[in-house]
Amino acid sequence: MMKHNIPQLNKAMTKLTFSFFAVASLFLSNLAMAEKHDGYKGFDIKVSDLGQGIYELRTDRSGNVAVLIGDDGVFMVDTQMEHLVDLIDSAQKKLSNNREVNLVLNTHLHRDHVMGNAYFKSKGATIMAHPNVRKYLVSPRAIKALGREAPSVSKEYLPTVNITDETTITMNNQNIQLFHTPRAHTDGDLFVYFKDANVIHAGDLLFAGRFPFIDIDNGGTVAGFIAGVEKILAVADEKTKIIAGHGPTSTISDLQASIKMLNETHEIINKLVQQNLSLAEITQMQPLAKYHDKWNWAFITTDRMVQTHYYDITGKLE
Repeated sequence: MMKHNIPQLNKAMTKLTFSFFAVASLFLSNLAMAEKHDGYKGFDIKVSDLGQGIYELRTDRSGNVAVLIGDDGVFMVDTQMEHLVDLIDSAQKKLSNNREVNLVLNTHLHRDHVMGNAYFKSKGATIMAHPNVRKYLVSPRAIKALGREAPSVSKEYLPTVNITDETTITMNNQNIQLFHTPRAHTDGDLFVYFKDANVIHAGDLLFAGRFPFIDIDNGGTVAGFIAGVEKILAVADEKTKIIAGHGPTSTISDLQASIKMLNETHEIINKLVQQNLSLAEITQMQPLAKYHDKWNWAFITTDRMVQTHYYDITGKLE
C-alpha cells in the first residue's frame, strides 16, 4: 500500500493522512429533519443525520452537500452556490457547535458544487478536487449543449490539493475513500465513500430518479457515466446510504435503475442515428416517450436526454 503525504492542513486536523487503498463493503442508519432559516425566504434546508457524525444538507436548489463533524474538525463535500453558502454554513455550525469548515472536497467542476469555495477558503478551509476541476475553473469551457458561456472565477475559488487516484483520508474516526471516475459526468468526477459509516456521496454520478446531466463539452460520456455508477455499485451494498448529487438520499436500487435507463435509451437513440436521421428528426419521433413520466424533470427534459445521447454518439448538436 502506497502513502501520499501532504502538509498539515489545519491545527484541528493533526490526524489527517492520505493513503492509496483497496475497497471493502459497508453499513448505516438515517434520521431526517427539516429546518427553516430566517432571511432565506423561499429557501429551506433539509438536514439528514446519517450517523457517525455525517450529515446531508439539501436545499434542492443546488448540489447536495455532506459534512463530517468530529474532534479532528469539519469536512465538507461540495459547497453549493454563493447565494446559498451562508445557509449551508449556518446549518453546519448548528451541528458542529459553531466551528468553521476545515477541509472541502469538490466532487466535480460545476458551479452549483464549487461556488461556495471562496467563502469557506476565506475562513481557513483547504479545498481538494481532481486536477481537472482547477483546470476548468482556470480555463473554463462553454457548455454548448446547454447554450451556456464558459464561466470565469477568481483564484479564491480554486482547489489547492489535487486528488488524482484512489485516496484515503483518515479523519474523525472515519476512513474516507475518494474514487476518481474518468470521463463520466465530467472529466474530473470523484465520489466519496465514508467506509466506516457505510455512506457514499455520489456527486453528480447520481441524479436520483431523474435523467442525468452528462456534460459532454467538459469530458463527460454516456459510457463513462455508466462505468462511474458501476464503480459506486462495486463498493456499495444494500445497506449503503447514498447521497445523490441531486435528489433525495438513495440506495443501490436507484443506481441500478439509472444504469438500466441509460443503457436502454442509448441503444434506442443509437439505432436511429444509424439510420442517418438528424437530431431534429429523432426528437420529433419522441423515441423516449415511455421514460418521460418517470425520468423527465425541469433541467434535463426528455428531449434534452435525446440530445445528450445524440451528441455523445455523433459529436454533433444538429
